[in-house]
Amino acid sequence: MKILIVDDDPINRTILQRLLGKEGHEVITANNGRDGVEAFALHHPDLVLMDIRMPGMNGYEAAREIKTLHASHFTPIIFLTAVTDEEGLVQCIDSGGDDFLTKPFNRTILQAKIGAMERIRQLHARLRLQKEELELHQERVHQELEVGKHIFAHIVRAGNLLDAPCLNHWTSPMTLFNGDLLVASYNPAGGLHIMLGDFTGHGLSAAVAAMPVADIFYDMTAQGFSIGDMAEAMNVKLLSIMPRRMFCAACLIEVDHRQQSLVIWNGGLPDVLIVDGSGRLVQRIPSTHMPLGVAPMTREDRKVEILEIRPDYRVFLHSDGVTEATATNDTMYGSERLESHFDGTHGPETLFHAILDDLEQFRGTAQQTDDISLLEIVCDRAGEEPRGIEEKRQRTAIPPTPWEASFTFSAHTLKSVDPLPTVINTVMNLQAPSGHRERLYTILAELFSNALDHGLLKLDTRTKKTPEGFIQYYTQREERLARLEEGTIRLELSHRPRPPEQTGTEPRGGEIHILMEDTGCGFELDQVHSQLQGNVGHGGRGIALVKSLCHSLEYQGRGNRAKAVYRWTL
Repeated sequence: MKILIVDDDPINRTILQRLLGKEGHEVITANNGRDGVEAFALHHPDLVLMDIRMPGMNGYEAAREIKTLHASHFTPIIFLTAVTDEEGLVQCIDSGGDDFLTKPFNRTILQAKIGAMERIRQLHARLRLQKEELELHQERVHQELEVGKHIFAHIVRAGNLLDAPCLNHWTSPMTLFNGDLLVASYNPAGGLHIMLGDFTGHGLSAAVAAMPVADIFYDMTAQGFSIGDMAEAMNVKLLSIMPRRMFCAACLIEVDHRQQSLVIWNGGLPDVLIVDGSGRLVQRIPSTHMPLGVAPMTREDRKVEILEIRPDYRVFLHSDGVTEATATNDTMYGSERLESHFDGTHGPETLFHAILDDLEQFRGTAQQTDDISLLEIVCDRAGEEPRGIEEKRQRTAIPPTPWEASFTFSAHTLKSVDPLPTVINTVMNLQAPSGHRERLYTILAELFSNALDHGLLKLDTRTKKTPEGFIQYYTQREERLARLEEGTIRLELSHRPRPPEQTGTEPRGGEIHILMEDTGCGFELDQVHSQLQGNVGHGGRGIALVKSLCHSLEYQGRGNRAKAVYRWTL
């Protein structure tokens, strides 16, 4: 060890120097407090033997300065003193001393104290090293979390339309990362897709799984896939990447203001609650499926609930963090307290904030134990788009070129998949007339729906005139589609650039010719009274809607062959 002796008595210094030198220690000496402090700063000894009474700066003052000089490291100071009174010894400790040795010196005791201080010094050195390593590790973790948080936020929120006028939402993560996933986006036909997912666990592990799910949600919504398709794709993805103990309770909803319908797939999330204009609970949609990521899906697992929506309806969904929120006395908020708000005493427009206020008051200062999310869908605003959505839509200008494509869908294909998203993406990849995707999707969806529902499945659209008939219509559709064994739908598409004289100085537009033909019995066109104006029902709008979007629409044959021309310009 390197030991500094600070003593104004030359005899004491000499005795100590010889004793310590024989033990193999390197010894430095100083004859007063001031010199001792300077020697300490110069030589950085491992231990200091300090006399108390010295001219100029005494031992107490020198000890304080030494401790201040080397605050981040532990250098033990043993006071050499003839003082034996309690007050004097306390002063030794208060000034920074770690032990004391009374004069005259006892060699054995001196060696024991130096040995003990060396062990303590080494322990302090290890602790300091571990502390520095821990601080460095924490810094790296903090930087990685910040990067992860930034990436997570941009992936999950990419294209998020939670600022849609019809949505009120609130979410409170338990940690830096949110294990609840709340996303919304419009499909090509203008329907609003919403998903609330509650992943197992909290924090980063839960958030990591949310990123691929959000990717699937945005991608498939943009391509026009149904929420049943999306639930299946998310389930496959989660099964492939997540450990068995992790899964995602989720609810996917499609709000179609044009069809006035609400499509719900609920897998493991609390009941979806529907409230009418008086603020009373009129319907609940419980979970009928397993959470995502638990087991492979069957056809039955893809089934959705289809409901008629009324303009005064409000739809509430929440994660279990709401009902399982605890107060300071460990009691839970519970479903009963949540649903007590839906007894008609609150105005529907105040319900969302009334629930949040009550939840906050209930929780008080209690520690949050789960991620919490609450969402309200205001149905009479479902047709309103958020500000700035037009600017967000990507617009590209690819010169129009001629092309043709045709598809034939057999009964077995129609039973297995919805081919419409594939068709619309083929069209967009060929020509990509940006800004026309929604119109093209709507035209193809209506013509395809007529060919399948009325041509092959022989469904009567008049069934949908009543709420009961609306549900009956989709029940029959599902049953007949499952039994469908014969019939085909043929779709032919051809694109022709429009001559420059028709569009301006450059060919920046074209015509898409659409032929949709089915092998069904067809229908008497004269018996169809399709109209848009004043039509607020669930049917009888399709043909009129296609006519309003197309340059021309013509039904041929026995009504099972539709020819439409859609013109577009950039």
